[in-house]
Amino acid sequence: MSENIKEPLFNLLHSVKRSLRHAIDSAEFGLTPLHLRVLKIIANQDKQVTANDIVQKTLIDKAQLARLIKELINLKYAEKSDNPSDKRSYFLGLSPAGIKIVTKLSTAESRVNELMKSGLTDQEIADFSRLAKRMAQNLNQHL
Repeated sequence: MSENIKEPLFNLLHSVKRSLRHAIDSAEFGLTPLHLRVLKIIANQDKQVTANDIVQKTLIDKAQLARLIKELINLKYAEKSDNPSDKRSYFLGLSPAGIKIVTKLSTAESRVNELMKSGLTDQEIADFSRLAKRMAQNLNQHL
């Protein structure tokens, strides 16, 4: 009999989100987990990032992302600048307030990551990572 792995996975994801929210208190900044994810993507790019880059990384609907970026700019967490090579797009960057949030988020993620790994062997962690990547590939092949 094959075990349904969806429920334990949803429980894990919910626990991670709840732990991160608790660690960073994102409500204090008026941000959702999706806002935080986009800020982190902007921060972790080696090159200047466009909205299209974020769409490709997250598979967020373009209209939803446009609203989210507008909110981040209005909250003064992100900034945009002209893209000289393409007048239809713009580059995104973090404001000083955005950098502060991403720094706090990175610290919280490290803490949550260590909590999740406690009591697990290096082999168990490697196996989990390998299996999770494979499951994501299996799902993405059918989109």
